[in-house]
Amino acid sequence: MKVINILLIIVALSGCTSMQVAELDPATKRFPTKIQATVVSSVDTDLDKMKSLLLLPDNDFVKGQIGNIGYFDKTMTIDDLETLIIKNNLQDKVSSVRDKIGINKAYKEYKPFLWLRIDTREEGNKTYGQFILTKPDTLEDILVVEKHFDYVWAGVNDSNTWYPMFNAIVDYIDNNSETWNK
Repeated sequence: MKVINILLIIVALSGCTSMQVAELDPATKRFPTKIQATVVSSVDTDLDKMKSLLLLPDNDFVKGQIGNIGYFDKTMTIDDLETLIIKNNLQDKVSSVRDKIGINKAYKEYKPFLWLRIDTREEGNKTYGQFILTKPDTLEDILVVEKHFDYVWAGVNDSNTWYPMFNAIVDYIDNNSETWNK
């Protein structure tokens, strides 16, 4: 079932959307949509201590959107992290970063970071796309936001699905950072 969910994410991120990287509106500091994502869970955290690096999915749209938020000092993918583990000769301590244990070891051995994951959740015959922000040191999900993949009525697109979830990340940063340009 997990493989099917991952395939749905790939289809949703590539086939049914326009996938236009947008700039934050200067007036609202949010991406252009009036729709809001559902915040499933949110844990107050001092994000400023963890803003130096964000591990994220290898997807140009996600990279562009997160980059346009302008909060994290650096972003990288799991492939980038693997390369850095090898370059820093840490592969004896971090054998893989393809699972949660490896991500936790990379956090401890390389440097602190946050981890943004994309997942899906099924409820009845509905599928929800989720962004999950995780602290790798404890594997605590500090933010989980979601939007229904409405393939029939509203469509799965930037303004109905993706921008609302990115705006939820912006809201989280806004509420948990003292240094972010508000």
